[in-house]
Amino acid sequence: MASQRSSSSLPLWLASAVTLVAFPWWSAAGEPDFAQAQAVMKEHCYKCHGAEKQKGDVNLEEFKDASAIAKEPEIWAKVVDVLRGGDMPPSKEPKMADNSRDLLAGWVEQTLDAAIIAKGPDPGPPMIRRLTHAEYRRAVRDLFGIDFDSAGAVGMPEDPVGRGYDNLAVALKIPPALTEKYVSAADETLARLFDPKAQGNNLAGAINAQLRARGASPAQMRETARALMSRLLPRAYRRPVGADETARYVALFDAAIAQRKAPAEAFRFMFKAVLLSPNFLFRVEPDRAGATQPYHVNDLDLASRLSFFLWSSIPDDELLALASQGKLSDPATLRAQVTRMLASPKAKALAEDFAAQWLQLKKLAEARPTIEFFPTFTEELKESMRQEPILFFDALRTSNLPVTDLIDSDFTFLNGALAEHYGISGIKGTAFQRVALQPEEHRGGVLGMGAVLSMTSHTFRTSPTQRGKYVLEVLLGTPPPPPPNNVAQIEDAAAHGEAKSFRELLAQHATDASCAGCHKRIDPLGFGLDHYDAIGRWRESTKDQPLDTAGVLPTGEKFDGPMELKQVLKAKQQRFIENLSEQMLIYALGRELRPADKLAVKKIAADLTQDGFHFSSLISGVVNSYPFQNRRNFAPASSTKTAAR
Repeated sequence: MASQRSSSSLPLWLASAVTLVAFPWWSAAGEPDFAQAQAVMKEHCYKCHGAEKQKGDVNLEEFKDASAIAKEPEIWAKVVDVLRGGDMPPSKEPKMADNSRDLLAGWVEQTLDAAIIAKGPDPGPPMIRRLTHAEYRRAVRDLFGIDFDSAGAVGMPEDPVGRGYDNLAVALKIPPALTEKYVSAADETLARLFDPKAQGNNLAGAINAQLRARGASPAQMRETARALMSRLLPRAYRRPVGADETARYVALFDAAIAQRKAPAEAFRFMFKAVLLSPNFLFRVEPDRAGATQPYHVNDLDLASRLSFFLWSSIPDDELLALASQGKLSDPATLRAQVTRMLASPKAKALAEDFAAQWLQLKKLAEARPTIEFFPTFTEELKESMRQEPILFFDALRTSNLPVTDLIDSDFTFLNGALAEHYGISGIKGTAFQRVALQPEEHRGGVLGMGAVLSMTSHTFRTSPTQRGKYVLEVLLGTPPPPPPNNVAQIEDAAAHGEAKSFRELLAQHATDASCAGCHKRIDPLGFGLDHYDAIGRWRESTKDQPLDTAGVLPTGEKFDGPMELKQVLKAKQQRFIENLSEQMLIYALGRELRPADKLAVKKIAADLTQDGFHFSSLISGVVNSYPFQNRRNFAPASSTKTAAR
């Protein structure tokens, strides 16, 4: 059976990994060695990061060979980032030639990749996680046919967020206070399940049909309970359930009847036990007995990984049936199931959960522009703004469009209110529709969407710094460090200078040595979007003054306005593709990435690029990645204690 596969898959992994690092861009001219990389560092790096001076507590000169570099991947990954971003060397230092920059960054990347391969693949630590509130809601929907936010109804605290996502296993625990909330959530759910009005092709309809049936004997009711549990438990627990386990739940039904409870109460008692069971609330993958090396996950765990990734919910009957038969991990079967699942309306969860969190749409609720300065910025308009990127991202899925449309596109989704806000005519009503965009409408991609533009603004004006930071952090995955604590806010600095425009004011602020390095990366990107006002409306001027939307990046690219900025971002689309691949893999795995995952990200991005950036290729790349399909056992308790000491 497929569930018994183990290290037999490693040669394929190694072959893929070697392909990524064996043919770097310089291969035609000969691979550089440490001496060549060291020569570049002597010329441009050791002055500030060497034996005599260690800015940022970084001494690159102490690394005497490739093996030493490989032992500190986090430091050297940062070196690559600042080299690729043009942040180092500083502008006051002699310029590093492009070929030297590429040689050093490329050599470091190859060195780190080779070290990962030498260690062998690592799927990352095994995790135990509870369902997120969103997963709980969808699981209840798919089990009972009831779409109800029970977590919100009973006042559960929001799921904690790590690395931007609420499904990271390390944060998904159940403290004692939350246990009581789950009891209340189960009660609220079951109250709706046994509402006499509930009907349809779901458990609620089946139960209430039986309860309404005249003359149903106790034996018939008990058989209904057994039949429902036989159907419910495998779905709820995401695995086959034997007759003995089913019988234990039917015994709860029997006990309630013996206490002269009404049949509805007996059903409720039985189902409540399911909703409160750790088998339902937690995702736990069992260890393989005796395994000391990573191995392929069994088919049932693969089914759960797939369904929670693509649907944020439990596997359906078809997926569970294939997994139970050991067929799901067959590549052709797996490919067909991914295609089927992506076509399901349930896959909109990728837009509602992944995209909404990646694009930080939650911040729109606390967007700083106020009604006082922007009377049309109502809660209704904000909700329309929030829906636009979700519907747009979902269209990438349903039409298998290139993910690069997120940078720029010739369409979006609008309703009447949002179209009026954008100055686009011909759209009426509250329903959203796909709208073809014209160049003169100045939209396309997420940077033309009101949600992003509004939540990166201040109370009464735009914030080029916040907008530039958003581009770096969200789209390119290269966030700037937080500002120093002792730096004055721009508004405070206004009283001490003679700057007349906000751009001049920001330039004054950026002259602070502790600020200049980051602001030269951030501010040009933000000013490129300054044709959009604080709530995302297009404008040609501000306070009767023409806008200055020109910018120059540290790497030398020049642009003026959002359209040219998007062309610059398209030229950097490989960085965008790698970041999107990384973000999707974090979300799919439910954990932060580790150095060993770097090659998986590169493989996903490379395959996505080769396929023309189609959305389905991104999903397939994640599903077929080594960390998604493999795991290792939990460390023995004694090893864990030793490591802790």
